[in-house]
Parts: sequence; C-alpha cells; structure tokens
Amino acid sequence: MRPGHAMAMRYLRFYKEKSMYYQMQEGYLTLGEGDWQDNSVTMLAANHVPAKGANLVVTRESLPVGLSLADYLLNQKSTLARELPGFRILFEGPETIDGLPAHFLEFTWDNQGHAMHQMILMIVNNSRALNLTATVPGKIDDASHAQLLAAMKSFTVGRAPLEQGEV
Repeated sequence: MRPGHAMAMRYLRFYKEKSMYYQMQEGYLTLGEGDWQDNSVTMLAANHVPAKGANLVVTRESLPVGLSLADYLLNQKSTLARELPGFRILFEGPETIDGLPAHFLEFTWDNQGHAMHQMILMIVNNSRALNLTATVPGKIDDASHAQLLAAMKSFTVGRAPLEQGEV
C-alpha cells in the first residue's frame, strides 16, 4: 500500500461518523469536518444545438459578507469590460430564479479576431453566487439561444427528481 493510504483509510472511518456528503453526477465524496466550500466549475457541451462549440459552464463562489447582488454585478461587469476586448452588452435585466434574486447579462466580445456571444445568469443564494454562462463562438442563432437560455432558467434549488425506476 502506498504511504499515506493506510492513514487515509483510518480517516475515512472517522469521516463517516462526522461527515458531509458531496454529490456529483458520477457519485459522491465523504468529506470530514472542516470548512469545505464548493468552488467547482462544471462545463456542459451543448452538442445538440445548431451552434457548433456551444457550452454551458456553471461556477460557484463565496461572496464577501454584506456584498449585495447589485455590488457583485457591478464587480462582474467591471471585470468583463476590463478583460474582454470589444465587450458590448446586448441585454441585461433582473430575474428571479426559483425564488432567488438573479441577474441576466447577454454580451459579445472579440477573442483574438473571433466573435464570442455569451449569456450569464448570476444567481445569489445567501452568501454564494452561482453563475451559469452559455458561450457560443460567432453569431448565435435563434434555436441555440432559446435552448441555452431555457436550460439556464430551468435552475431549481435542491436535488433533481429521481428518474423513473430509480430508488
């Protein structure tokens, strides 16, 4: 057994007594006591939409205490304008997603001579921000826009319903 594996097995027994579970699509991790924060990035390729290279990325981050959605939005827009050449907002507005405050931002920018079209749905839940970002290289077509936007706005807090036959 590789050094450290035996110790990990001992900790695993302890973790199961005082633990939390982190669910992923493929399974779950058992995490022991501590300050575990999900700052993961999930990238979903949207191969079924007409726009080639379309994807939906989900990011999570903790917000500083007292930072409002308005302040977070201002910071995000400032960062995008500073870091993305040719940044141009096409549409933006407030949203409510599953009872949570949110903001939608749609924009284009230039990636080394190639146009990029992005939509970001920023959702705040307590002191956490969940950003759903749809990206399409080039000009977005209506069908791709509608399907990506529908997926983003379908966000629901909690566990997904069990599929037929699952226990």
